[in-house]
Amino acid sequence: MNGGWGDHFWFPHTVTARAFQGTGGRGKQYADSVELAAEVLDKTERIRDAQGVETVSSSRVTVSISADVPVGSLVTVRPGRPNARASEVLKAEIVEDDPPLPSHIVLWLK
Repeated sequence: MNGGWGDHFWFPHTVTARAFQGTGGRGKQYADSVELAAEVLDKTERIRDAQGVETVSSSRVTVSISADVPVGSLVTVRPGRPNARASEVLKAEIVEDDPPLPSHIVLWLK
């Protein structure tokens, strides 16, 4: 709980994530899929990715500070639904807040 507010208030959606682990002989390698509580905002935004290159993001996903979702990971929004979509994480930013707001990570998806 965060100052009397339940985590569901801050993270009302569910996403699945496969953490990027690097590139090997068979291409990109990912960890097993994990389910995360999140806030999903489908919004097209122009951003600078992790390398500073200007690009377009189609969704912004906010997850708990404890989540392991580095740049390059695959995140599926609306898993199990007909409009589910898996996208690569272009940028990740840690936001440290004071209570009652929870610290979190903002992910911008391709």
